Amino acid sequence: MRLQKQLFIVMYFLVFLFVFESRSEAKEDLPNILLFTVDACRPDHFGCYGYSRNTTPNIDKLARDGVLFTHAFSQSAWTTPGMISIFTSLYPPTHGVDAKDRTLKDDVLTLPRVLKGNRYVVPVLPKFVDIPNYWHLGFDVVDKERFSGEEGEDLLKLLEAYKDQRFFIWYHYHGLHLPYNPPNPYDKIFQEDIFGGVSAETEAVALVKAKSVIKNGSVSFNSTERKVVVALYDGQVRQLDDYMKQLIERMKKWGILDNTVIIVTSDHGEELFEHGFIGHASTSLNAKLYDEIIHIPLIIWWPKKIKHRVVDEQVQQIDIMPTILDMLGLPPSEGLQGYSLLPSIQGKPANNLRPVFCETILGGYQSTKEMEEIRLRCVRTKEWKLIYTKTPTSNVSSGGLDDGKYELYNLSSAPKEERNIFGNHPEVAKELKKKLFQWIETTTSKEYSSQPNAGINPLQQR
Repeated sequence: MRLQKQLFIVMYFLVFLFVFESRSEAKEDLPNILLFTVDACRPDHFGCYGYSRNTTPNIDKLARDGVLFTHAFSQSAWTTPGMISIFTSLYPPTHGVDAKDRTLKDDVLTLPRVLKGNRYVVPVLPKFVDIPNYWHLGFDVVDKERFSGEEGEDLLKLLEAYKDQRFFIWYHYHGLHLPYNPPNPYDKIFQEDIFGGVSAETEAVALVKAKSVIKNGSVSFNSTERKVVVALYDGQVRQLDDYMKQLIERMKKWGILDNTVIIVTSDHGEELFEHGFIGHASTSLNAKLYDEIIHIPLIIWWPKKIKHRVVDEQVQQIDIMPTILDMLGLPPSEGLQGYSLLPSIQGKPANNLRPVFCETILGGYQSTKEMEEIRLRCVRTKEWKLIYTKTPTSNVSSGGLDDGKYELYNLSSAPKEERNIFGNHPEVAKELKKKLFQWIETTTSKEYSSQPNAGINPLQQR
């Protein structure tokens, strides 16, 4: 009897050891994660999204091996609110970091904090968290002296420094943002489509090549100048793509490529004359929420675990954090407003077919206090989009109707959003207004965001 008891104890210990080691091995098998966000990025200027110019042969290869989301959308028309939504899985009205100098409270659950708690290193370059908008995300800021600030080169240095550890690295590529002034040969690579490669250096084109902020309507562009501007933007896209080739080759050389999840996405899109001008909220000082502004790329690459697939459902920035956690087998965090896209990645029915919701202030990061009072919000389904502009003079009548400006577009029959048909479809407008105002009411919160300039700069704590 005693021998049987001893054998049972030994067997129990061996089973426990096997389970513990299996779990440890599973934990150790977690991949690295590279979140590569591209500022002001137009997915429809990528080959994998159907563009006619050969702008992205290397990104196209990532898309052919990974999962391509054709209908991914930003939560805003400028960088900060969208990026904070990625890191918190919260809508802008909830996280509240929706204007210059606003700061996330230091106890908010974020993607870097969760991953750090699961034995990831979460280094970040100082330039990405050196303004209040990006404090308290949970990253560990690396020594500034080790990095030059050169576009792209710093990411390679960061990857090399952490290649022997399990990392989550976020890098924000700024090369598509105004000014559109790529170096040779990228400045001329698509000019030959216009007039044999000779650049039209007019006053308007020179302005686009020199200024990061050009107020909406402050300059006029003729048809040829518009083509030149788009060619310059496309040249920057090709420069980005060549950098992606270098990045992939370097990661392969260091032996970290096969065990790294690469996510390519953006903070927002960019207007290229679809509605009369160029840029986005922070560069034009006149926010818009048309698809060229809110439609973003989303490519998830991890051939070790996922197969190529094209996903057409509407997805949003708030879905990125829960998707990463689900892919890693980590339990979902409470309070997230996004949903995991893993079922769609695996070819299963989508978890939740929701509308897209976006919000922006008029001038983005460049907004004055008066401009912060003007907010644009939209609700987008697969077929319809309602855009609502609220100004300080907007009032709600006794009947519950708001006299702000409304725009309604049928995305199925008129995807360019050129003619406002708000007055032609009262029932559709009523239903979308109901959805939009419910969203505003249920997501607006003061719980997560500090007041402007509140809190301690993490850079000063080091």
